[in-house]
Amino acid sequence: MALELNGVGRRIPAPIFADWASHYSSQNPGTTIKYQAVNAVEGIKQVEAGTADFGETDIPLTKDELEKKGLAQFPYMLSAITPVINLPGVFDGKLKLNGKTLAGIFMGNISKWNDPAIAATNPGITLPNEKIMVAHRTADGGGTYTLSSYLSKVSTEWKTKMGVGATLNWPVGVPVENLYVMADYIKKTPYSIGYSEISYVRKNKLVYVQLQNSTGAFVSPHMASVEEAGNNVHWNAANGFCETITDEPGAGSWPMTSASFILIRKTSGDIQRRHELLAFLGWGLRLGDMDITNLDFLPMKRTILPQIRNSWNDTPLSLEGATVVSASQVKELQANDTPVIDARITAEFNEAHIPKALHIFYNEKSAKSANFNPQPDNFDLSKLPANKNAGVIFYCNAGACWKGYKAATVAVKAGYKKVYWFRGGLPEWKEKGYPVESSQTAAAK
Repeated sequence: MALELNGVGRRIPAPIFADWASHYSSQNPGTTIKYQAVNAVEGIKQVEAGTADFGETDIPLTKDELEKKGLAQFPYMLSAITPVINLPGVFDGKLKLNGKTLAGIFMGNISKWNDPAIAATNPGITLPNEKIMVAHRTADGGGTYTLSSYLSKVSTEWKTKMGVGATLNWPVGVPVENLYVMADYIKKTPYSIGYSEISYVRKNKLVYVQLQNSTGAFVSPHMASVEEAGNNVHWNAANGFCETITDEPGAGSWPMTSASFILIRKTSGDIQRRHELLAFLGWGLRLGDMDITNLDFLPMKRTILPQIRNSWNDTPLSLEGATVVSASQVKELQANDTPVIDARITAEFNEAHIPKALHIFYNEKSAKSANFNPQPDNFDLSKLPANKNAGVIFYCNAGACWKGYKAATVAVKAGYKKVYWFRGGLPEWKEKGYPVESSQTAAAK
């Protein structure tokens, strides 16, 4: 059955999703992916309304916002937001600015290029006695959010008067709609300054500056400095991965590092569509990292992928009477002869399963809810170990798959004392790089 997934978000990452769509569809001919490049706000709006399967943004939503909208978000790449200038005779990375000076420029307190504050960090440059032509974004934008987050951390005046936001009440400057108009304005306007995303800056040959980071070092915006800043972030699914990566520690850290996020609905009634969406996004995170790198962005480290993957799970975080276990714990339990029960449909089990897993299909007709009534469901308890004091592990595909959860619940109610629920299921097992078995390979042994 052919299926089309739809995404909506910013224009900048559109080539990434085009590459992901092409590569994924070539491997999965029944699925096509379309990405509508509009803006982050529209992406959030459409995924919330259910008219898009996923959205894309560089403005992280708070946990409360995610809960109200019924959404989940996760980071998929990092980049640098950088000031860009048109200062005749000054090229990439030659001009050095600290945070307080940059805040003064964008607040209108520093209005000439030869101001003593700029001259102090640029002793080798002859600065002109020219007015600084400031440009800033008018629409909601992650660039404005990241810039204002950084300046709020390094300038008390900025924090008090301007604050942090995707839109601001700018006291000076020329308003521009988006980074494309920003680039055009900077290129055509001598003595101007604005801000943009580094991949776009390089592609359009704009001039970036060096910024002083939290250690006092002046650094340039490149992938190594972005990576160093990102290494300091402790990503946490419990707060919806809502993190800002500005003014981070590290001698080489870029102080205006930005994360980009994918948004999906927390739950879905369309099992097939949900399964395919999560399969595509999981593929992108695992195998689409080169598509991100080739376009001058930094993909997320693979160490965070299991946490991201587990955050997609629609099932509850705990199960009364059972112990939730990770892939590595399943491996340890299985080594001690604890049986593993695969509750998925036969076709999925035959394609790939945890080695030595037993297949006991949970035929569910009940609601996908923690308070489900198992009465209409069918699960053959007689195939479980006779000793109810012995341990037993249940799993399925995670995401929209509730079969493992329900099988474990039924086992607990049947009196089994050592029930383990592998919530992350086969996707987490694969993310860890553990081997899988198919019905064919099992039969051949």
